[in-house]
Amino acid sequence: MSKEKKRSDRPPPGELAVALWVLIPIIIFGAYVMQIFESFSAVGCEGDCDLELALGGRAAYPWEVGASVVIAIALALVLRFRGKPPHWAPLVGVALVVGSAIVTSILFQIGLAPMHERNDRIARGEAPAETPPPLPDPVGRWEADDDDTLYLELASDGTVVGNDGCNDLTGRWTQDADGEIDLDTTVTTTDVCPDVDTWLGRGRSADIIEDYMYVNGKAGSAIGGLEPVR
Repeated sequence: MSKEKKRSDRPPPGELAVALWVLIPIIIFGAYVMQIFESFSAVGCEGDCDLELALGGRAAYPWEVGASVVIAIALALVLRFRGKPPHWAPLVGVALVVGSAIVTSILFQIGLAPMHERNDRIARGEAPAETPPPLPDPVGRWEADDDDTLYLELASDGTVVGNDGCNDLTGRWTQDADGEIDLDTTVTTTDVCPDVDTWLGRGRSADIIEDYMYVNGKAGSAIGGLEPVR
């Protein structure tokens, strides 16, 4: 094949330059879409990831792209002034944009590396069991928000005393692994209070939710509530 034939198969430098300039925004858009999908892999970091590194690289990427385009345009002006082939400028721009996207992705994955290592340890059965959250502490005095004569006072030795608004209560309490409190109380006085709802004396268990004690009856449903004394 003659040299003239080989030259005719190559696109003119001007057409190649145009194609490369068109390719730059396509690469930028493709990298942006890839980063969106890549962000889904950050779900489940739970404090293990170095988000400052991962997101810092993402924040710098638009500036890197802008600098790459400016460099390519400046190089195009220099090449035009010197009469050099124009396709080198957008080719450099393509290389810089692709390189910026690759570096950003690498930094993002390095930031997520601790999470991947944790997941690998869990998959191999090497990760320790998660520490359960601490149980709510019921020790102390709990009163009805509208009547301070109605109360329970739970001691650290497992004893409980109180008053249902009419009669004194005494007994013991325990707390299971789920945080539910079992109340075993009895009435120790025999006062008659016809206008008082002595619901607290019917309490058989309790749950502390958001610093509020819900007292449950025999059926296991709440029949009243107490708040802690500060």
